[in-house]
Amino acid sequence: GEAETELSDNMFGNNYANTNFDYFHGGASGGGKPPPILEPELAKFFIVLAATQTELAISTVHEEWYVQAKHAKMLNDAYNGGTTQVMIFFTVSDSRHIQGAALMTSEAVNQGEGVLRDDIAKNTPPEFQFTYRLTVEWYRTTEFPIATAIEAAPDLFLPTSKTELCQDMTSKTGESLMKALWNSPLVTLYESWSQDDDREPPAADSLLTDFRCPPPDEVPWPVLPGPGFIFGCSSDTMDECLGKGILGMPAHMKAAAQWIVPGSSVFLFNVTDRLLFGIFEALTPAAMNIEPTAFSKNPKATSSPFPVQIRVRVSLECPPLEDTDPILNDILRSRGKSGRIGALTFAQTEAIASLLASQ
Repeated sequence: GEAETELSDNMFGNNYANTNFDYFHGGASGGGKPPPILEPELAKFFIVLAATQTELAISTVHEEWYVQAKHAKMLNDAYNGGTTQVMIFFTVSDSRHIQGAALMTSEAVNQGEGVLRDDIAKNTPPEFQFTYRLTVEWYRTTEFPIATAIEAAPDLFLPTSKTELCQDMTSKTGESLMKALWNSPLVTLYESWSQDDDREPPAADSLLTDFRCPPPDEVPWPVLPGPGFIFGCSSDTMDECLGKGILGMPAHMKAAAQWIVPGSSVFLFNVTDRLLFGIFEALTPAAMNIEPTAFSKNPKATSSPFPVQIRVRVSLECPPLEDTDPILNDILRSRGKSGRIGALTFAQTEAIASLLASQ
C-alpha cells in the first residue's frame, strides 16, 4: 500500500514550542462572528481532520493550516484564486465532535523543507508531507457532536486517518452543517491551565472562546483525550468501585453514557467527601448490569441501584481535586448548577486530566 503519514501530536517538531506567544488570547479569532457565507450555493465546503486540539489552538492564533499536496490542489481548485468562498470545518481525531469553522484566506503554498521534524520527514514521501500552508480566518469555535451533525447533514462524509484527512461536500451539505454549527453554543476549548498562572480565570458569562496551549514541558496524560465522563460514588460505594474496577450510574443516565468507549478518560466524584478522583480509563462501553447486584446494600438484592455500568482501570494515579478548586470550577462552568456527574466535552476532559496530572 501507499505510505501513510499518521497524524501525531509532535510531527511538526518544535515550530511553536519556543514561542512566548500567549495562546490564551487566540479565542478572539473564533469569537462567534456571524456566518460569512450568504450564498452557500456559490461557496465550497470541506472538513479536515486535525491530530490534536492544540493544533487548532495554534491555528486560531497564527491563522494558518498545513495540508498535504493532494489536498492543497483540491482546496486551491475550489478557492479559484480567491473568487470563491471556501469554508473549512475542523474535527479532532477520535473526538466525534466538530470543533469549529474557518474561511480560507489564501491559496495553499508549498513551504518546502523544514516543516516536519527531520526524523519524520526522512521516512515520509514528499507527497504525504504536510508542507502546504494556507491562511485561514476563524469564525466559530464549538464542540458539536458528529451524531448531531449527521442528523443535520445526512450526506456528510467524514475525514479519517485511514481514508482522507480532508473531505469535500456538496454546497447543500455544507449549508446544512454551517447552519447547525452556528446554532450550537460557542465553547471554551481549554487546553490547560497551570497553577502559577497570574491571570484571573474568565468570567462565567464571558464569551466561551478562549483557547490555551500547554507549555512544551507539560506531562501529557496517558489516555485518549476523547470526550470523557464523571461518574459518581459515595464513601459507602467507593471501595467497591475501586475494588471491582466498576463504576455505575442510575438507569436514567443511560443515554448520557453513550459516548463512553474503551479508552475514554473517566473520573470519579465522591459526593460524600466532595473530591474528584482520576485518571481512569474505560475498558468497556457503558452497558446495563455488567455486575447485576453491584452497589446494593442488601445481600439478597437481585438488582443494582446503579445499573448503567462500565469497567475501568487506573491509567494515572493522581491526588484528588477538591470540589472547591477554582480551576476545576472554571473548566466546568458551562455546567451551571447541574452538578458534577455526567458527560464532558473533549476539551473539558483534556483540561481536567491535565489539572489532575499537574498536581
